[in-house]
Amino acid sequence: MEPVQKKRWVDDRLLWDFLKEKVIYKPLSKDISWWHTLGALALFLLISQVVTGIILACNFVPTIESAYSSTQYIQNEMVWGWLIRGIHHWGSNLMLIVVMLHMARVFFDGGYKKPNEVTWIAGVFLLGATMAMALTGYILPWTDISYWAVTILATTFDYIPVVGSWIANVVGGKQTGGVTLGRYFAFHIVLIPLGLAGFLAIHILMIQIHGEKGPPPKKEKGDVGTQPFFPYQLAKDVIVVILAFVLLIVLAKFAGVHEAKQASPLADIDSVPKPEWFILFGYEIIKMFEGKLIIIALAVVPVIGGALVLLLPFYDRNEERAYLKRPIAIASGVSAIIIAGYLTLIAHISSPLPGKFFAPDRTLEVKELAGMAIFEKNVCYCCHSIKGVGMKHAPDLWKVGAKRDKKFVEDLLKDPDKVLGKGKMIKYYFDKYDLDALVSYVTSIDLMKYNIKTVEPSVFRSTYKLYRSGIGSGKTDEVYLKKDIVSTTNDKGEEEKSI
Repeated sequence: MEPVQKKRWVDDRLLWDFLKEKVIYKPLSKDISWWHTLGALALFLLISQVVTGIILACNFVPTIESAYSSTQYIQNEMVWGWLIRGIHHWGSNLMLIVVMLHMARVFFDGGYKKPNEVTWIAGVFLLGATMAMALTGYILPWTDISYWAVTILATTFDYIPVVGSWIANVVGGKQTGGVTLGRYFAFHIVLIPLGLAGFLAIHILMIQIHGEKGPPPKKEKGDVGTQPFFPYQLAKDVIVVILAFVLLIVLAKFAGVHEAKQASPLADIDSVPKPEWFILFGYEIIKMFEGKLIIIALAVVPVIGGALVLLLPFYDRNEERAYLKRPIAIASGVSAIIIAGYLTLIAHISSPLPGKFFAPDRTLEVKELAGMAIFEKNVCYCCHSIKGVGMKHAPDLWKVGAKRDKKFVEDLLKDPDKVLGKGKMIKYYFDKYDLDALVSYVTSIDLMKYNIKTVEPSVFRSTYKLYRSGIGSGKTDEVYLKKDIVSTTNDKGEEEKSI
């Protein structure tokens, strides 16, 4: 075969001429800056996530019994496991930051305008898929943070009208178990990546068809001309990618991955059940509403906000891209960033842990102290406050003892949907002993009748263990308690242990 024929054979089958024209030597504006490397950087980070994710998936066991131990094996025993996991962890965070910055750059440059409407829409879905990947990924190691994230997510979904219960069941149900972890694993490695790959293909195809818009034109510069993608812009992309790869290695080596305890609903709470940083602003919005109004935060705000971003090219009909000629769009974008940043910061620095655990200033029964431990273990303070300390999603409990009897509180904890109406309170599944203890504590909170005192967590945690050990031996009233817990007699003449 002649050399010319060989070249034609290659061109016909590999579309080499098309690639040279549309990709390699594609003309770009000469004023395209380093900000325009963010798209290529996001693509590199996605590839690194795929490569490291495949290696991790080959060594991860997605079951409640083995998820944590297999993660520990990867981190501590597998050759280069710490590096692969570290790159995957920090790559996820860096990819989110890069995609957000990329979309912000496109917005402020007016890159979403005609004919790039489809490119923008695909980009919005890519951001959503990237966030979903990060969210499902940090659940998989099955730490205490993972457990509470899953529990709170399922409950949050259940508040959404019409489809809420269905979504909660799809992601694994309201009662966290093996099905929950398995489904999040499937979402993370199959379903969400498929959607992400589809939108990425559309996004890249549209860029190749319609080209990359540079910064808004400036009259004083006039026409700045064009230059080919190779070698000018490609050189910038390569430099940024190399720097990002080095940064990932440094972070994996010196920052590592935060190690949390294995998920254990009955263990002491050592972590704050709080969403990942990229959805903290939404968490703060949810905290602004309670009761029926929470639907505003869970359905109205996300739908309206998502629609405003997604349909931006269709209602912003101003053809100008210059900053000074788009005052409303620029002001709206800056305001949105400031508000989201402020809400994220507030949510980050405001811990839902109350720091103090209140009880009436009187002799406390063992059962009441055990109830305080259950109150802590089930993070009730993430919704309720006591005398203003704690979160404000649900009513303050400071006078429950004066308003409600034990029967009402017990019925409420057993089936909140039946007592309050569907979706107004998280449903927990207590055994009869934990339920009895929690009811005793909650109905003891009558701070109109008693002064208030704080109880150290170490006291009620140790009392809870003794309370449960007494149940297990059949000697609930004969457990050996610490020296600061003494015996008292109740109004029926029965001896009870108290502090």
